Amino acid sequence: MKILFFTESLTCGGKERRILELIRYLKENTDYSIALVLTESNIHYEYAHKLGIPIKIIQRKGIKYDPILFLKFYRYCQIFKPDIIHTWGRMTTFYAIPPKIMLGIPLISSMIADAQQNYNYFSLKNLFFKTDILFSNILLSNSEAGIKAYKIKTHKAKVIFNGVNLDRFERTFDSKSERDRLGVKTHFMVVMVAAFSSFKDYDLFLDIAKRIYQIRNDVTFVAVGSGPKFKHILQRIEKEKIANVILTGKKEDVERIIAASDVGLLCTYCEGISNSIIESMALSKPVISTDLIGGSKEIILEGETGYCTERNIENNVEKINYLLNNRELRISMGIKGKERINTSFSIERMGKDYEIVYQEAYTQKVQ
Repeated sequence: MKILFFTESLTCGGKERRILELIRYLKENTDYSIALVLTESNIHYEYAHKLGIPIKIIQRKGIKYDPILFLKFYRYCQIFKPDIIHTWGRMTTFYAIPPKIMLGIPLISSMIADAQQNYNYFSLKNLFFKTDILFSNILLSNSEAGIKAYKIKTHKAKVIFNGVNLDRFERTFDSKSERDRLGVKTHFMVVMVAAFSSFKDYDLFLDIAKRIYQIRNDVTFVAVGSGPKFKHILQRIEKEKIANVILTGKKEDVERIIAASDVGLLCTYCEGISNSIIESMALSKPVISTDLIGGSKEIILEGETGYCTERNIENNVEKINYLLNNRELRISMGIKGKERINTSFSIERMGKDYEIVYQEAYTQKVQ
């Protein structure tokens, strides 16, 4: 079977890590032939070049909706001759419609990765979205909350939870040297791994850190990631003289940083299934997420592996203090969290679920 993956870029992010982990799983466990098409040249994950697959870049020409991409992608489909096209976004799904129709290639769309519809009914985005649903053979979400948020009622919709390569978390980590590398001098460390985007609430992250500092001075908050909101957050830290926050920028080795922490924190407006939460739990860390309406509740067992809280300062400060002051609770939550990830969120479980979907789509093609 030949599968053509189509996404925009491989910048640092949960979706991008998920794509590469899935490709690696398929390369190691199946005889599929795989190629990857990007619309941007940004590749922040060096191991993408070591996967042994063709990576084709069909660069956009300075405009967001470039009609030339229809032709470029169609021509590459003629060359690669995939049995299945697997897209990872609204626009890449839209660009894949012509080869789906004219070449008869089944189209699988993984375009639902959040749980909050962020455009109105009469918008161009909604038109693309509805068109994508119409022409996709199978529509994938990484959470039940995503299906509900976008009011998807078609039988084509399925849920496949994110999976992580558990081997990443089984090696020995030197927490002291990692803290020294980061410049953390306090007893406790709280870490948030997330893009600095409009979907994450890093302003709340800073407000929580400031409030904790008024209560105790033994906690450092570490933010791992990059994005358009990074400069704003850095300016706030400098202007408000926030002394207990460290910004690392983008990092590929996030597991080293998470392993050195005591608590994982995710300040967010709404999530699908968060890789950050999965990674923290895989490293035996209790987690706190401000996601009450999204997919975090599908990962976190409330009060057993962490907490889903309201998006305000005091609730999160209370939960952080409670965990930091109860070492045995942190340990027990961490153990249960790791067990949950090993059972339900491994790359092996995710990979097998995708294999089932690919076989279903391929069966539709040959019938």
